Amino acid sequence: MISSFKYTDTLIVGGGVIGCSIAYELAKAGLKPLVLEKNTLGSQSTQAGAGMLGAQVEMHEPGPLFELGVASRALYADLRTELLETTEIDIELQTSGIFRVAVDETDRRSLMIRQQWQTACGQRAVWFEDEDLRTELGDIVSTNYGALYLPDDHQVRNMQLLTALVTAARRLGANFLQQTAMTGFLLENGRVIGVKTVDGEIRADRVILASGAWTGLLTEQLDRDLPIFPVKGQAFLVDTFTPPTPFTIFTHGCYLLPKRNGQIYVGASEEHVGFDRRPNLGALATLSHRAVELMPAMAALSFASPLTGLRPGSQDGLPFLGAMPGIEGLYVAAGHFRNGVLLAPMTGRVMREVLTGQTPSVDLTPFSPERVLRS
Repeated sequence: MISSFKYTDTLIVGGGVIGCSIAYELAKAGLKPLVLEKNTLGSQSTQAGAGMLGAQVEMHEPGPLFELGVASRALYADLRTELLETTEIDIELQTSGIFRVAVDETDRRSLMIRQQWQTACGQRAVWFEDEDLRTELGDIVSTNYGALYLPDDHQVRNMQLLTALVTAARRLGANFLQQTAMTGFLLENGRVIGVKTVDGEIRADRVILASGAWTGLLTEQLDRDLPIFPVKGQAFLVDTFTPPTPFTIFTHGCYLLPKRNGQIYVGASEEHVGFDRRPNLGALATLSHRAVELMPAMAALSFASPLTGLRPGSQDGLPFLGAMPGIEGLYVAAGHFRNGVLLAPMTGRVMREVLTGQTPSVDLTPFSPERVLRS
């Protein structure tokens, strides 16, 4: 019951992969964080995501988001080992890489430019012409314009990652309170000292908003317009005994991720429809059509289940990480859009560094809420 959680040193609002990664890092540092989740852990965008660590495939230009993604992706190998040793839960890190397939000549030229600047930034990016691609993949992919191979863009299984983070954090002293919605802030002399919930008050030395697409609604209660908005994403799973390729195949409007349990993740739409999470036939039909066009063998596979989530978008495409200006005791880690799983390890690390007075591992200036908020 809530009576067990009247006070915590750090309250994290939001039990997705971002909030749970922060909890894990804080627990490793000796704090006793409490994660507050209005539904169940990972029930929003985390459960619907692909698990793609697309530090290169998702980025269209160099800059702070690209650098943050590359730095976070680099943490995954050690994180997998650490969580496996601590919890015996495998996050299913798959390292075959991603083929970004060109759909036309314009796309081809754009990808070849991407190869140039990513290589200049020290990342591996290899161009495959059609003949080379068929040698590597066989005839399973329909293409006439080549593909960019990104060997260091990997994938994990989202809910395995979340379960491992939660299990490890609990063993280090973190707590998790589910099915409990936050309804407001507790304030004292302009400082946030906790939150109100449907079941009572919880006081805290500091509060971190890691509440995804809902974060902007919460900051509005404090007259702070944090421009985070929901972007609906629909995807689905298909069943196959043996996935036709170990590689992730990515193209315009569709990507296919073979999972170790035999399923293939097919994603994903981008829809600006507010907080409507309901799946609809039109989006799934469009995805199905694109998936079969890209990989004709998909037509014979059995539909398993739809997936729908609300990604937390931001106006400039960058997440918000750090202290809220003008409001002591309040921090934010939200707005990761399509890259929540990719950015979770580094987000957890830098939020722990900020809260414990350490120098952040990456420059947080581009991600500070200060860029859009003033006290």
